[in-house]
Order: sequence, then structure tokens, then C-alpha cells
Amino acid sequence: MSIRIRDVVINSILIVLSAFLGLLILNQFILYFSRNNNQQKNFPRKLLQYLDPIARWTYPDYKNLESNKKALFILGDSYAEGAGDLFLKDSYKYSVGHFLDNKWRKNANIYLVANSGSNIPEQLYLLENHLKGYSSNLTGTPIKSNNFNILLYFYEGNDLENTFISKNVSYQLYQSKLRFKLPILYAFRIANDLARKKLLSIFTRQLSLNKQNNLRNKICIDYICRSMPPLQTASAGLSDKQIINEIRYLEDSVKEFSLKYPNANMCLVYIPSPATIYSPKEDFYYQKYIPNKALKTDSKLNNKKSLLLRRILKNRLEFDFMTIVDSTKTFQKHARSGFIHGTLDPKHFNAYGYKLLADVTSQGCYLM
Repeated sequence: MSIRIRDVVINSILIVLSAFLGLLILNQFILYFSRNNNQQKNFPRKLLQYLDPIARWTYPDYKNLESNKKALFILGDSYAEGAGDLFLKDSYKYSVGHFLDNKWRKNANIYLVANSGSNIPEQLYLLENHLKGYSSNLTGTPIKSNNFNILLYFYEGNDLENTFISKNVSYQLYQSKLRFKLPILYAFRIANDLARKKLLSIFTRQLSLNKQNNLRNKICIDYICRSMPPLQTASAGLSDKQIINEIRYLEDSVKEFSLKYPNANMCLVYIPSPATIYSPKEDFYYQKYIPNKALKTDSKLNNKKSLLLRRILKNRLEFDFMTIVDSTKTFQKHARSGFIHGTLDPKHFNAYGYKLLADVTSQGCYLM
């Protein structure tokens, strides 16, 4: 009996050790992929979601090879990252960063600091940690110079609502050494979330499809019409007072960063939402981030909030260290002759839209 118990104990210890060793090996693979995930090497895009957001900063592969150039950090949400039809089709050049690289290659090495959600204050915090060397094992060698450029893409569609929802989460969790040493923890969390959502969708798929089909908007340009999902708006879920408070929160974050890095050259580019760009003539369904009884809104209310957003941002954030560029009129002008959002991904720009965004950026922002 004692021999059997001893065998069970030994086998259990061996199983635990084997599992632990396997996890360590898998963790090392994830660390390797975190540093070698640029698309030029055909890194599978489906695996990107399992990498810690800051480990995806190297992915766009902007050919950052020349040490004599100033660094340009691109911050923002999925628009800054390049989500859209081109990304889904595995196009090599899919983002605004790629189009900017063609324009600014002689002057700057471009780094993507996007994709940690629609939260610029959070991304500034992550960038600061990177500049201090805290995340070097995931993102590469930190920039040593304090003279660099920062491009902030502010999206009116959900930036303020996202910070309103999430700003109470302590940024200290991003300093956790486990996050940088054990990226497998993030991968497991994402895998668990995806599995849970897939199981949930089995029970709610039909209901969801029926609901989604009912909440469609017909958007027409000349004689071409599209059926689009609920439109993102100029913070329809927030009151004017809440909008002012969230912009003040962004202002405080930007100023705090600029005090620590006074030689940083910053430019904020304002991206309008589809509701502002297309301004539907009839009431339309909008994408809700904050619980609200209303299912619809109208262009008059949306445009009023859009103007409020742009006015306050310009008044509060345009300083010597910060340039404000508003792309709204440019997108509205070009949207009169054709759609600038994708068909596969109607919430993000198509190739023409991202080229327009790069043009507006290069014309309004200057590099140090």
C-alpha cells in the first residue's frame, strides 16, 4: 500500500513539474513572438489578440533602422492601429502609420503605441513606462533621447465614453512585473474570454442576429446606399458636463506627460465619427457604451455635441507643445462623393479613408 501511495505521489509531482515546465516553455515562445511579430515575417494576425497590447507595438514594421532619425510615437485607438478592411484582408500596408511612413520616412522612425483601448491617458502612461525601460523585454530597447514626436489620434466615436467608464481603474496594474515577465497570463485570460464568449454566442446567436438586423441604418450617398450597424457618435451617451469633465481629464494627462518630457513635440488629430461624417437625414440607431433608454438620436443633436467637443479640445489643449488638427471638414467633404468606411468593417476607414487621414496629418502636424 505504501509503495502505491509513493508511486502516486511521485507521479503527481512529475505531472505538476511537467506542466510547469511546459508553461515556462510556452511563456518563452510568447516572449519571443512579442519581440518578433512584425508582418514582414508573415506573423499570423489571428495570434495578435493573444499578445499583450504593448507587445504589438513592433508589429506594423515601419523599418525603424536609422538611429539619426527622431522617433514618432502614434497613440490612439483602433483607428490609430489601422483596423478596417485592409487589416482583415491581410494587406501589408493597412494603417495610417504605413501611409505616413511613405511621407515621413526621411525624417522619423514610426512606433505604434495604440491598441490598448480607446484611452489616450492610459497610453501616455504606458509610453512613459516604456521610455523608463520598464517594458523593454516586450517592446524592444527604449528610446534614449527625450526629443521625440507624439501623434495623438483622438476619436470622437468613443474616446471620452471609454475613459468615463474605465478611468477609475488604477494604472498601477500596468507596472506589474508579472505582466512583462509572464505574458502567458494575458494570453490565457484572452483565450478564456474568447472561449466564454463563443459558448455564450451558441445560446444567444439567433436572438443577437434578429436584434442586429432590426438596428440597421440606411446611409445613402448619391444613388449608392448601405445598410450600416448602429453608428458611433460624438459621445451621445454623455451629457455636456460629462464631456467637459472627460476632456479636462485628458488635458491633465497630456500636461502631466509634457512636464516630464518638455522636449516632446505633440500633435492631436481629431477624427470624427461616422454619424458626424455622414449626418443621416433621418433619426438613426447609435452604438451605446453607457446604458441609456434611447435607441436613436438625430444629426442635429450629434453635430451640436461634435462642435462642443472640438471647441473645448481646441481651447484646452492647444498650447506651445501641442498642435490641434481637426479632420472633420475634410472627411465630410470627401464623404459627399463616396463612402470612406469599409464594407467588411463598416466602423473603420477603408484604404481611401486612411490615406485621407494621413494627408490631413502630414499637412497639419509638423515633425521636430
